Amino acid sequence: MITYISNLADKIERFLEFKNSLGIKYHSARSILKNLDRYNLTHTNEFTLTKPLVEDWAEHFAERSNTQDRSWVSYIREFGRYLNSLGDCSAYVLDSRYTIKRYHAEVYLLTEKEIQTFFKECDQYVLRKTAYQGRRYVLPALYRFLFCCGVRCGEARFLKCDNVHLDQGYIDILGGKALRDRRLFLSDELTEYLISYDEKIRRIYPNREYFFPGGYGGIYSSAAISSNFRSIWKAAGLKCDGKIKPRAYDFRHHFACANIMRWSAEGKDIHAMLPYLMRYMGHSSIESTYYYVHLIPDYFQQYRSMTVSSSDVIPEVEEYEV
Repeated sequence: MITYISNLADKIERFLEFKNSLGIKYHSARSILKNLDRYNLTHTNEFTLTKPLVEDWAEHFAERSNTQDRSWVSYIREFGRYLNSLGDCSAYVLDSRYTIKRYHAEVYLLTEKEIQTFFKECDQYVLRKTAYQGRRYVLPALYRFLFCCGVRCGEARFLKCDNVHLDQGYIDILGGKALRDRRLFLSDELTEYLISYDEKIRRIYPNREYFFPGGYGGIYSSAAISSNFRSIWKAAGLKCDGKIKPRAYDFRHHFACANIMRWSAEGKDIHAMLPYLMRYMGHSSIESTYYYVHLIPDYFQQYRSMTVSSSDVIPEVEEYEV
């Protein structure tokens, strides 16, 4: 739990509470604001965002960053605007000299052969690398869950045991992106696999809170999901160079595209099926789901015609149909 200790602490906490009340988790912002908070404490320890404080800190932070990512600028700007909205006219808002630059990872569509090779290596990799007791069970189950359900990595990390109902074949994703809750029904094969996994991991962490626990039984770290995926991918001898950089998140992309391709092969109306995929994946709009149609080479030429007047052909999706 991050705590703030400078004279800005109370205002930072209220700002974060405000964002959370709007359904915005703002996880990344917490560490950025912590950095600003500590910088403020060790320098002038201001009670508001003065221009010297913000600009000095921004230069200091940018110089020590290992990437060209400047997405942190938006958090500091939003904090300044928030203080302005409360009547603190002296709070400074970073100006346009500080350009927001974001790193957008390239989507990599995994092949079936690569997926099979990855999981074969994953099952062996965890037996060779025993960093903690539960690793041999958690990693194979977690990656299979990402692959089979197309959930976001964060949704898998934060999945609690109380929201897993394997006896009924479904799980509840609560507090997902923009706080959109949804229920995911699982295949019989995945359900049986997770039941077996749950029995094994329960012996190690009998009172665990999270379904896929980390090294001490707590939440699994985001960095560990990424680093272990890369390690397994490389150990499997799969291609990875400057242009090809597969990530665990690419399981989500594969899930979407594989379903669209399957529906096409079965002769189903893609227009009619996409709202179901939208609900299952937790997208906020149908446009986000249509993005995957664009990714599939065979559909590239049809993409323009498919997206014309889509609102006229998309049926309503009832709650029980997700």
